Amino acid sequence: MIDSIRPSTDPESPEPGLPRIFLREPGWQIGMKVGSEKTFCYQMAPGEGFYHRLLDGEVLVHRGDEKLCLPCAERRGLLTFIPPSLRDRAAGLDVEVPAEVEPYEVKGH
Repeated sequence: MIDSIRPSTDPESPEPGLPRIFLREPGWQIGMKVGSEKTFCYQMAPGEGFYHRLLDGEVLVHRGDEKLCLPCAERRGLLTFIPPSLRDRAAGLDVEVPAEVEPYEVKGH
């Protein structure tokens, strides 16, 4: 969970302080809340009966007018810590090759 991620204070730690984060759905963009205009997250946090305010400088995801803080975006399933695969794995094919293959002649021009 994003709330539990904290940067490492040990300079010799082999693990980075923050993991890489990936968006799972196309059309969403990463942004930052800038300015003093009141802007609210479009999703309520668990146990809260209100939409919480996005703070100046906060990193968020947005699509159109919809804005979500990172914890709400994670709860909604928009974020993952697993990078997408570069390509789909090819399905294995069982191909029978005869034990004896007759040679064929290659003719040149």
